[in-house]
Amino acid sequence: MNDLGIIASGAGLRDGLNPCIFMACAVLIAWEFWFSSDSLRMFWRYSIFAVLYALGFLSFNFGPAQIFVFQKSFMIAAKIIYFVLGAGAFVWGILLLKDWFLLVRNPVTAGPADEKIKSVTVNGWIVGSMMAIGAAVLSALATVWPINNYVMLLGNEALLKGQWQVVMPLLGIYVFVSMWPLWMVWAFLSIKNLRPSLMKIICASVFFTASSSMIFIFK
Repeated sequence: MNDLGIIASGAGLRDGLNPCIFMACAVLIAWEFWFSSDSLRMFWRYSIFAVLYALGFLSFNFGPAQIFVFQKSFMIAAKIIYFVLGAGAFVWGILLLKDWFLLVRNPVTAGPADEKIKSVTVNGWIVGSMMAIGAAVLSALATVWPINNYVMLLGNEALLKGQWQVVMPLLGIYVFVSMWPLWMVWAFLSIKNLRPSLMKIICASVFFTASSSMIFIFK
C-alpha cells in the first residue's frame, strides 16, 4: 500500500503539469479579480471550488462517467469551450500587463469609477454557486487531457470489481497532489500587502500559461 501511495503521489506531481489545472488556476484568479470579499468567505469559496473540482475529477475520470465523456460530441464541445477559455485568458493576460506598464510609466490615482467598482458587493450564495458550477465544468473538461494510465487503470478496475473502498484513498492522493499548481495559486492569493504590480505580473503569467497550454489539447 505504501508503494502504491508513492506511485499515486508521483503520478500526481507529474500530471499537475497539465492544461486543465492551469486553466483552473486562471479561473480561480478571475474570481479574485471579479469578486471582493473578506478573507474568511473567500477561504470557504476557494475550499468549495477545490473540493468540487477534485470530486468532479474523480467522478468523470473513474467509473461509469467514462461512457459519457468518451462520446465524440462531448470531446468536440469540450475543445470548443477550452478554445474560448484559452482565448479569454490570453486577452486577460495582455490587459493585465498593459495596465501594469501604464501604471509604471504614468501613475494615476484611483478615480470615482474605481471606488464604485470596489464598492460593488455580490451575494455570497450566488458567487459560491457560480464557483461550484465552474469547478464542475472544469473537472468535466479535464477528461480531455489523458491522466496517468496506471492510476486510471487501477481505479477503474477496482471500481468494476467492487473494491472502490480500497483504492479510493490512492485516487484521492493522486487527485489532490495533481492539483499542486492550484494550491500554489491559492497560497499566492492569500498573501497580504503584496505589491499590485507584482501581483499583476504573476497573475498575467498564469493566464498566459493557461492559454498557451491549450495547444496540447488540440494536438
